[in-house]
Amino acid sequence: MQAPERRVPTLNWANAFTLLRVGLVPVFAWLLLFRDPPLPVLAAIVFAAAAATDSLDGWVARRLDLVTGFGEFLDPLADKLLVGTALVALALDRRIPWWAVVVILAREAGVSALRVWLARTRRSLPASSLGKAKTMSQIVAVVLLTALAPDHPLALTALWLALGLTLVSGWQYVAGVRSGRAGVPWT
Repeated sequence: MQAPERRVPTLNWANAFTLLRVGLVPVFAWLLLFRDPPLPVLAAIVFAAAAATDSLDGWVARRLDLVTGFGEFLDPLADKLLVGTALVALALDRRIPWWAVVVILAREAGVSALRVWLARTRRSLPASSLGKAKTMSQIVAVVLLTALAPDHPLALTALWLALGLTLVSGWQYVAGVRSGRAGVPWT
């Protein structure tokens, strides 16, 4: 006799961390853009805490066997919402140039579109190590650009590193799909 299939509730600890990340997005924006006077250091702390929930939700989901379709859908959406909102807020606050926001968001949209296209053929495009490094570099850049002066050398270096990894990792995904080396069949 086969054991009954285990049903994982949609609202669980892993998805709660993802929802917390989504909930912290407007808090970050308010601290940086709408609070008078703005509190950039506190905004950077809120952003860093929100970004930390990304690793935490995945770890909890795998460790406690709480992986759900809802979580697999919401997690990358929450990441894009967090980073995208932060970049736009930083540009509105004149901490980064708009062209940098456009480059990063265009890459994110392009890779997301590539994933949707591959999904139509029942293939997925898992995150590469370079893609994960890109995400980490963007998080570090946002924290530094938020907490430090916009022209601080460390903040500017982090921005340039994030831009470079954004472009290279995007190219890696496109080149991999074009050559047939990327796009893992669904199991």
